[in-house]
Amino acid sequence: MSTFHAFGNAATKQALQADVRSKGPVYCVWLTHASIEGDLTMISQDYGLHPALVRLLPALGAFGEDDAALTFYDALLERIPVGAGTGHLARRTVLLAWTDPVHGRARHVEAGAVRDACVAIITLVQRSLDTTVDKPSWRAARTRLTQAQREAPASEPVVDLMLSLAWDLELSPGAVQDVMRAWTAQLSAEAEASDEDPFTEAEASFFKSAMDRISEESFTALNMVDGDGDPSYEEFLEEVNKRWAADPVTLALKERSVARQARIKARLALWRSEMQQKMLDDAATLVV
Repeated sequence: MSTFHAFGNAATKQALQADVRSKGPVYCVWLTHASIEGDLTMISQDYGLHPALVRLLPALGAFGEDDAALTFYDALLERIPVGAGTGHLARRTVLLAWTDPVHGRARHVEAGAVRDACVAIITLVQRSLDTTVDKPSWRAARTRLTQAQREAPASEPVVDLMLSLAWDLELSPGAVQDVMRAWTAQLSAEAEASDEDPFTEAEASFFKSAMDRISEESFTALNMVDGDGDPSYEEFLEEVNKRWAADPVTLALKERSVARQARIKARLALWRSEMQQKMLDDAATLVV
């Protein structure tokens, strides 16, 4: 199992907490959008946190877009004892993508071959909490789900998420990023589909056309089409907003769209806060 042991000593733990609280250089590399393409190996090497947990935490904190996540990060680091293993925190959290009674995907898959294959993957993840699962077992689980999906198609997004779960996090810790990306996308789509003020098909088509037109007109007005213009982002935004404001019909659709996105964002924030609390509860049980 993992050779990573949290922090190494109390001083290192305190230094990491201080950096995260102040949004210091480690925070900026690790817990923001920079983490998506960045190399996070040094976080595990310098601070002893399991690579899967290191790669899971940015998404669980909305990549720095939600300041409330700072409280979560601080509480989590405080609860992890010096010297503790943290791989299980990542495993038990991604398991929630299937098992959580409210947000888990289990309730979206009907009985049958696909569900049986998904359950087999979950069984392997659960087994990996106690022992090493060999590569052939993971590979066979992925093959079984792929074959079941081919013969009796189920929700493709859910299947993609489950395939992301079917990896050994000791060897492929980045799989947690794929799990979180797929889970977030599905929850976002569900929130949009159930929103209180959805666009009709005609409104959605008109709004997209308006966005494309306004963007193109703004590029042209600022001489950005042929590359000669070099406006700042603020100048471009000002030009775009001016064109939205000039048309009451399109502006009304934009305002509805902004309000809808805010509602969707709030629902995702609620989900993240619930998953964060589950991880905090889990961290409180860690022993060295």
